[in-house]
Amino acid sequence: MLAIMGSIDSIKTYLLGFGSWTPVVFFAIQIAQVFIAPIPGGIITLIGGTLFGGLWGSLMSCIAILIGSWCAFMLARKLGRPFVLRFGDTKWIAKIEALDEGKLNAVLFLIFIIPGFPDDLLCFVAGLTKMPLRTYIALCIVGRFPGLIVTTLIGAGIMENDPVHLAILTGAYCLVSAILFLLRHKLEDFINQHRSTPAQADTAAGLSHTQSTTPKERKKAS
Repeated sequence: MLAIMGSIDSIKTYLLGFGSWTPVVFFAIQIAQVFIAPIPGGIITLIGGTLFGGLWGSLMSCIAILIGSWCAFMLARKLGRPFVLRFGDTKWIAKIEALDEGKLNAVLFLIFIIPGFPDDLLCFVAGLTKMPLRTYIALCIVGRFPGLIVTTLIGAGIMENDPVHLAILTGAYCLVSAILFLLRHKLEDFINQHRSTPAQADTAAGLSHTQSTTPKERKKAS
């Protein structure tokens, strides 16, 4: 906990160093964290609450994450699998691509709300599927916004030094997150059971690996 609070204070101090540009820099970082895994998205969202309050912090985080998620989806749709392979595990790319189309919306929504899944990576993977952009945006709003808003409100509670407000929000959020996290294996099993065909997923994974290697590496392997 002390380490987390230290990270919050140091990042907050860094952002405040931009003066009147602080909101712009915060907004840009929130967009970038969809693409850049090392950026701690939860901590950045929390800091949004401490800096801008519950209302403006939530608005800024939600809009920025929506823009980042839209960019990831559109880039994947335009540039295809080789581009997406730069951002994550081929296992998840193959699993989502091989999922029954009728189950895709529900699975993506659950991945957004359940901790422990690579939800930013799946923004890219969604762009490789036949999912309409309108459907994807709706899933981002209903799946990603609640967690962003609650995290921002927790940050606002820290800023306002309201221990009751902070304790209730933090406790409720941790409880729901823990329950959902414990259920993540059931979702993984569901995904595996509703692939179009197991062979299709295996082929997709093999293709992903082949495309992720250079011609020189493939020649050496042969």
